[in-house]
Amino acid sequence: MEEKWDSACEWCKENWQSIVSVFVTIVIVVGIVILSISTFGTAIPVIAVGVVGAIVGVSGQLISDIISCAITGDWAGNWQSYIGSAIGGFAGGVLLLLTNPIDACSAEAAISTFFGENLENITGAQKRSTFEILFDTGLSTGTAAFFSFALSKITGKLSKTLSKKIQVFKRLSGINSYDASFKMVITKLKQGSIKKFHYKTIRNGVISGLPGGALEI
Repeated sequence: MEEKWDSACEWCKENWQSIVSVFVTIVIVVGIVILSISTFGTAIPVIAVGVVGAIVGVSGQLISDIISCAITGDWAGNWQSYIGSAIGGFAGGVLLLLTNPIDACSAEAAISTFFGENLENITGAQKRSTFEILFDTGLSTGTAAFFSFALSKITGKLSKTLSKKIQVFKRLSGINSYDASFKMVITKLKQGSIKKFHYKTIRNGVISGLPGGALEI
């Protein structure tokens, strides 16, 4: 027992900064959710956009890992980064209710990187210094903000082109698009005109969010 206690104390001493960072990140995400719920008076739209954001975040991480593996031949992904992507994606989705897409995308990247890399430190998957984590977080935040702005028009044009050229992609653009349908339901949920959402709402949000998420990798 004494050896286990000493080992636990040593582990806490080595990882206390990352432990605190993970805890603070969770508190921030919970705060964002509470603020959003209090703003709209209901948790339903918050849950909907949060789940969509988490799925898109994890999907984007998977696409990134697949591309990286195809280029380098090594699989760089780990479960810590996927948890970070899910939490960051959830927070980014919720922030879309409170702010603009660029700010939401930037916050998603910051939370995903900061949480994921600190979790890697805690679990021993990686050992990064505080400076390295902060640098990576700042870099990913700035990159996400830039590409979110620069690629918004590209993704819009790409969706329009695919919807016109290929029948299976016809719902990528227009008044009946996945994006339009998702936003319509979320607006009604915020207004209280409907009280629940169908699984198709999640599907529409994920499909509409994936093109932009894939290009921002």
